Amino acid sequence: MGGGISRHELAVAVSDAGGLGTIAVLGPEAIEGELAAARTLTDRPIAVNLLLPFAEPSWFEAAEAADVVITFWGEPERHTGGTWIHQCGSAAEAQAAHSAGADAVIVQGVEAGGHVRGSEPVLELLERVKAVLPPDFPLLLAGGIAERADVRQALEAGATAAVAGTRFLLSDESRAHPEYRRRLLDADETILTELFGLGWPAPHRVVPNAATERGGEPLFPVVDAAGHLALDVSHELVDLVLHLLDLRAHVQDDLDAGEVHAKISGK
Repeated sequence: MGGGISRHELAVAVSDAGGLGTIAVLGPEAIEGELAAARTLTDRPIAVNLLLPFAEPSWFEAAEAADVVITFWGEPERHTGGTWIHQCGSAAEAQAAHSAGADAVIVQGVEAGGHVRGSEPVLELLERVKAVLPPDFPLLLAGGIAERADVRQALEAGATAAVAGTRFLLSDESRAHPEYRRRLLDADETILTELFGLGWPAPHRVVPNAATERGGEPLFPVVDAAGHLALDVSHELVDLVLHLLDLRAHVQDDLDAGEVHAKISGK
């Protein structure tokens, strides 16, 4: 969960509970600061998630202090000397990540909340990926994980582990705005839309709000589906986009204007 919602408090809580807590913040200084704060609270492994359309070399340098680096949305390429996991939305992308030296892949189905890479149900995609990768290669499953039964189903289907995101928005350690949490708890449906293209025109699974009811064109798409800048824009503009994304994570008072991420099952 990007935009500063998943910081050291949430990552530490997840890791101390036996999972792999993940920090997702923007920029090298923020990454370094959140990792340092996490290290004062736990000696359990901590991961850092980086979005390839935005991450610069300095971000990867800062993330080297993490136990695991997770990348998403772009051509798989090793940028770290440590453990690297790449999140994939197709069997072809999983093969590319394996060939690039990934230590594991996250298989993301269309049920996932937030930015959605997969276009088919995750259990079907898992079978496709299993068919093209070595039998002992670690496969993590993401999409629709909200309860114990979802984790059990993922493991029984052959996944090495399950990845939960949206569910942790409701945790005490999450930086999500209280109104954001209320919207999720009150929701009884989600939709997949490309309306919220601030940053790149990726599909989002969200809770319907006034913005989705109005529809219209995607908002400020500057990065294409392959993870490359689609316009000749300056680094200053990219920095502004990143600043706005980080700001929206803290100021959630107008949730009818922005995306309210949620997955297809559970809340």
